[in-house]
Amino acid sequence: MCPEMVVAPAGDFVLGSPGEEPGRARDEGPQRRVRIDYRIAVSRFEVTRAEYLAFVAATGHPIGGNCITDRVQRGNWVADAATDLLDPGYRQGDDHPVVCVNLHDAETYIAWLNRQTAGGYRLLTEAEWEYVARAGSTTAYPWGPDVDAGCPFMNGTDRTFRARYPEPAILPAGESAQCDDSALRTAPVGSYLPNGFGLYDMIGNVATWTADCSTADYSGMGSNGVPAAGECARRMVRGGSFGTYARQLRSAERIRYAPEVRDDSIGIRVAKTID
Repeated sequence: MCPEMVVAPAGDFVLGSPGEEPGRARDEGPQRRVRIDYRIAVSRFEVTRAEYLAFVAATGHPIGGNCITDRVQRGNWVADAATDLLDPGYRQGDDHPVVCVNLHDAETYIAWLNRQTAGGYRLLTEAEWEYVARAGSTTAYPWGPDVDAGCPFMNGTDRTFRARYPEPAILPAGESAQCDDSALRTAPVGSYLPNGFGLYDMIGNVATWTADCSTADYSGMGSNGVPAAGECARRMVRGGSFGTYARQLRSAERIRYAPEVRDDSIGIRVAKTID
């Protein structure tokens, strides 16, 4: 029922990306050194369908539709009333990451986890997410500077995805890794190599919700990783997915979604402060 956790050490890192990094967006700066001065436990894997459905069975939490998908028309991602976590438009097993969950679903799941345990579960902040995703790396991707070396480490846009979406208008040239991770949609959690902290699928497979509201950049970010007040009508989602552009698989990439949105490539990862 409870996600397996990995404890990441306290430490500091440089948040954001340098101006010369290919694919960089303006909201990834200004870079600043952030100190995470506590140990943080992070779920080793993304929350699985089985783990989330145990919560649904115990609480009767509704399974919402209107999940964004392209099942109706290939390459046209729109909300579809019939698409939900039980039927996201592609086949999943219980060991795949749960998808089609919005921020309320994620927060309600975490509240239930806290009632079943000693508590403390929560979403990662954006700074915490980047700290544990980088796991000591300073390159564009946790495995190095080149997305083409990423297939042993992540389920992202690759040759398999390119074969399904060859049209340049859907996936522009240069926006897929020149390697093959063997998965078109989600893969079972833990299918690829872990990062330096022993965490799987921090990049790719599915993106995950964070606790932070949207901010235009890092100009108001404190050295402890606490952001300035943001626009909470949009929330920050991190990590890229099986279907995002190659540049969106970078450690510094920031994506914004309205909290009510469900998407066939967004799931949940949990954390808790240790000390």
